[in-house]
Amino acid sequence: MSNDFILAPEGLQMRDIDVWGPIYDAKTYGTIMEARVARARWIGTQGETWEVEFDDAPGITGLVPADQTGLPEGTPINAFVGSVIGVKVMEIDRKEGIVACSRKEVVNISLSKLIRQIEVGQEISSLVKFVGERSVYLDVGGGVIVVVAAKQARLSDGVPLDVQYRRSGIVNVIVTDLNKEERRIEVEPIDPWEKWTFSRGEILTGTVVAVRDTAVFISVKPGVIGIAPYKVGDEFIHGDRLEFQVNSFNPKKRKLRLVEWNPRKAGQRKREKYRAQARRKAARQSRTAKGGEKIITGVFSNKTAPSDEEVLKD
Repeated sequence: MSNDFILAPEGLQMRDIDVWGPIYDAKTYGTIMEARVARARWIGTQGETWEVEFDDAPGITGLVPADQTGLPEGTPINAFVGSVIGVKVMEIDRKEGIVACSRKEVVNISLSKLIRQIEVGQEISSLVKFVGERSVYLDVGGGVIVVVAAKQARLSDGVPLDVQYRRSGIVNVIVTDLNKEERRIEVEPIDPWEKWTFSRGEILTGTVVAVRDTAVFISVKPGVIGIAPYKVGDEFIHGDRLEFQVNSFNPKKRKLRLVEWNPRKAGQRKREKYRAQARRKAARQSRTAKGGEKIITGVFSNKTAPSDEEVLKD
């Protein structure tokens, strides 16, 4: 016996007794439904397609073909698996339990609103949706994705894009181009290096955001990531808050080179520096000496090397 109602009984809504209710409502009134991209797969003549799931209609599968995703051309659609999106219901196949959906419709509405509201030079916030090897995909509002090439997106020299940006992170950008006829928006991240000045030898507190090969990457300010050497035996863990010393700082080239700050290690480095200076001085004196008594050099022995306390006071 079927339990399908043509109209909802008095005091109830169709969605209370039928999971298809919200789907039919969305199609009838053209409302936007929220869905989650469950997977991307190849479906017959449609090609690459998103399968989406609805919280308001459990058990029903929505299909969004690649040409209806509303993504910029060339965007890998599988990169958006797990994302929450807005879709419009286009067709319903209740027998098969499938709904044809379009995100493109939703994006077009958002794009029209954005083009009317923003202007070149305006600062806006964006959400990181995906980080590729050569570009970053930012949602500047309403699902409108703007692709920023690595050259513009890389805020810190030598730092990989996937270290600089985290999915679902907020990035402040500036609108660099706006073409209303072509319905195109271009943005660039705001340069954070103009706000900060660091001096050689300055001690900074930073957060370890990644360790790769022989380098550890430290976030010291929003968008400003420094690089410190990483050696076998070093113990750096993602999220650690540690002190680092500035080795060099070049805001024009967006470079910040750091070394781990440890008073004992710093003292050792200074002693080694003093010994190296003394050896060079001794070598120069030996080359310039002409006969006579052997020149006594200033090379430190272990007994005469300055202590940690003496070095750190220096």
